[in-house]
Parts: sequence; structure tokens; C-alpha cells
Amino acid sequence: MLLSLFIILPLIVGVFMLLMQGQKPQRWLGAFVGGALLAIYFFVTCKSGNNELVFKAEWFNFNNVKTYFALNAQGLGGLMLLLSNFTYLALFVYLATTKQKYTNTFYGLLLITLAGLNGVFLAQDLILFYFFWEVVLIPVYFLIGLFGLGKDKLRANMTFFLYTILGSMFMLGGIIYIGFYLKPASFLLADVQQVTAAAYSTNTALALLFLIAFVIKIPVFPFHTWQPTIYKTSPTPLTVVLSALMAKMGLFAVVTWYLGLFPTVSELFKYITYIAIFGLVYASLIALSAKNVKKIIAYSSIAHLALIFVSVFSELENGVSGAYFQMFSHGLVVLGLWLCIDIMEKKYHLTDIKSIGGLAKVDPTLSILFMVFGLANVALPLTSSFIGEFMMLSALFTHNPVLCVVACLGVILSAVYTLRLSSEILFGEVKNIKQKDAKKGSFGSIAVLAVIAIIIIVIGVYPTPIFNLLAH
Repeated sequence: MLLSLFIILPLIVGVFMLLMQGQKPQRWLGAFVGGALLAIYFFVTCKSGNNELVFKAEWFNFNNVKTYFALNAQGLGGLMLLLSNFTYLALFVYLATTKQKYTNTFYGLLLITLAGLNGVFLAQDLILFYFFWEVVLIPVYFLIGLFGLGKDKLRANMTFFLYTILGSMFMLGGIIYIGFYLKPASFLLADVQQVTAAAYSTNTALALLFLIAFVIKIPVFPFHTWQPTIYKTSPTPLTVVLSALMAKMGLFAVVTWYLGLFPTVSELFKYITYIAIFGLVYASLIALSAKNVKKIIAYSSIAHLALIFVSVFSELENGVSGAYFQMFSHGLVVLGLWLCIDIMEKKYHLTDIKSIGGLAKVDPTLSILFMVFGLANVALPLTSSFIGEFMMLSALFTHNPVLCVVACLGVILSAVYTLRLSSEILFGEVKNIKQKDAKKGSFGSIAVLAVIAIIIIVIGVYPTPIFNLLAH
């Protein structure tokens, strides 16, 4: 029953904040929700036994197939639950300490998004999973439409909406086919697995319907074109959610639902990995040539997610475990990067890599933290990204040495564009930065960044707790 609080609490508080229009922004209320859910998470995971990690209640019937409100916080779903609620806690504490001028409508929509995200990571029933998959889209659409930045926000929002709705329609078609023609005992994952395993003639077509929906959300080349523009036009708090969490929805869905339901559709695997590896190199080259900071981070994220995606299909335990670990690590790294960039935008009017310079001489604390996140982005040893990336590349080499060599090219390019970004902003002569601007920041925002940086280093040195959670 406690697991349902991960959905109910942010939903109720989010709706409550929507009703508080015109009143003082309640940023700390969002931080309370994130903190409370983290406390519940550690309570249920630390208790002996797994009873608190599973919840199931009958919901309704669809064409005489039972649908359950079934939740499970074990394994990868539990790790993603930890990431989502920690991200929200850090994000709302950051917003509260920097006193950013968003309204209660903005914060309420963010919390409703969290309810949907938690539902996706917990759902063990296919209908329930699809319901939460769609729930996430609604508040994000309004967040971009109401609070987006720049003249391109409406076009970017419509592109994002059409892409995701199109993908959802493919998945819905697959769900309807399963319910009407395959007729499992219920829509629980285990029951659907039984009927899809027996449906040899339709497996490939069904798998493709689900896969299209998932790769759009990650996104994987060539379904990535909505992402860079959305990152550029979204307010930073929403960009954090999109990059750190919504991308993980797609990867989580591939692992849990695509590979869970269609593990034998191997003919798709080869083509998928080739396209994704090409996308990795393509995104890295775009990031290398870009000057806009948000565009660089957006394409960097596409490249890193492509490597995770390929590793999931390696069919090797080392590669799959590394991919799971990297999903968590990538969420922390992009959280830190986006918050650093937000501070630089607010204090120093950062837009592209040439707009400021010599930040390390004026604001050394922020520069050190940004450098930590940058080094984690290139998977430097002693950072969390090194563990996952090493495991993924070693498995990929065993699976397909040629693909591994191409992936390593992407890793090298990642180091080049990340170090280029850091060196242009942090070093050289002081440019377009005033000493008095360095004093404008809050201690709280730096404290949030420091905590994220410490976690990245700690799990980079001692990753065992994360692997224990995955094995739970």
C-alpha cells in the first residue's frame, strides 16, 4: 500500500498547488514531497522481506481480460524510483533557495509529472503502464506551452506532442491487439509474456509497435529531432525532468516491456544496434560543432543514451548491468550540468560557449562543481559514469568488436566537446563577467550541486549499493 503513495502524494499536492493560483509560490512544498517520497523509498527497501515492494489490486476488465493496479519497486524500477524522487528533491530545494519566479501552476504541473513518472517505473500491468505513460505527456505539454522560452516554443511543443502521441498510438494498437486477439488471463507482465511468447507469427510486428513508442521517448536516431529544440525552449527545471527522467522512461520501457514481452524477436536486434550506434556518432559530431550550450548538452545526452540503448541489447549480463547503472548515473550527471548552466544563465547571461570566459577566476566554487559534472560526462575514473561505461563497452566488445570501436569513437568525441565546453567557459581571460555577479548566488544552490557531485564520486568509488538495489 505504501507504494501507491509515490503516485497519490505528488498528484494530490500537485492539484492543490494548481488551485493556489495568485498566491505565494510554494517551492518548499515540492521539496517536502520529494523528501517524503525518498524517506518512504528507503523505508520500504530497507525492511526485511519484499512484501512492501509489491502491491496488487484488481482494477477493471477489458474484453474479459483482467487489469490490475499492480506496482513493483524491485530491481530497475526501484532504482529509477530512487532517481526520480531524488531529482525532484534536489530540483525543488534548488528552486526554493534561488527563489526563482515560477508560479504555483508551474510547480503543480511539475509534481503531477512526477506522479506519472513514478507510475511508469512502478507499473506491472500493461494497461496501467500505458495510462501513466500518457499521464506524463499532459502536464509537460502545458509546462512548455505556458512557460516555454523563445519564439519557437509553440512549434517545438507541437513537434514534441505529435512525436509522442504518434508513438503512443503505435503502442495502443499493440495493446488492443493483445487484448482482443491474444487474450491473456490478465494484463500483468507475466500473463502477457505467456501469450506473446506463443504468438510466433505476429511477434515481430507487435514488437515493432512497442519499440517505436519507446525509442521516440528516449530518443534514438532518427526519432530524436524533437529533443534539442524542446531542451532549448523549455525552462531549466523542465529540461532537468526531460533529460534526467523522461528519457529513462523510454529506456526502462525497452528493458521491462519490450525485452520482457518479445525476448525472442532477435531479427530486429541487429538493425536496432547499428542505427543506434550511428546515432551515437552523429549526435557526438553535432555536439562537437555546436556553440549553443543547451544544444551541446542535448546532443551529448542523445549520444550517451544511444550507448545505453545498445548495451541493453548486448544480451550479456555485464552490458545490461552496466546499462542499468549508467541510467542512474546519467540522470545525476545531467541534473548537475543543467543546474550549473541555469546558474550561469541567471548570473552571467551564458548562452553559448563564446559568451563568457574565465569563470574559474571569478567563481571558483561553481567552476569546480561544473568541472566535476563535465568529467563525469566523459566517464573519468572515480566518477559514477566510468563504472557503467566500462561495463557497457567491455560487453559490447565481446558482443561485436566493430560496434565497440565505433562506440569508442563516440566516447572520444564526448571527451572533446565536453572539455571544449569547459575550457571555453572556465578558463582564459575573464570575458563578460563582473566580479559583483559572483556574489549574487545562494549558498543553497551550491549546496545542492555539491551533494549531487559527492554522490557521483561516492558511487563511482563504491558502486555496490546501486548493484545491490538492482539485485533486490
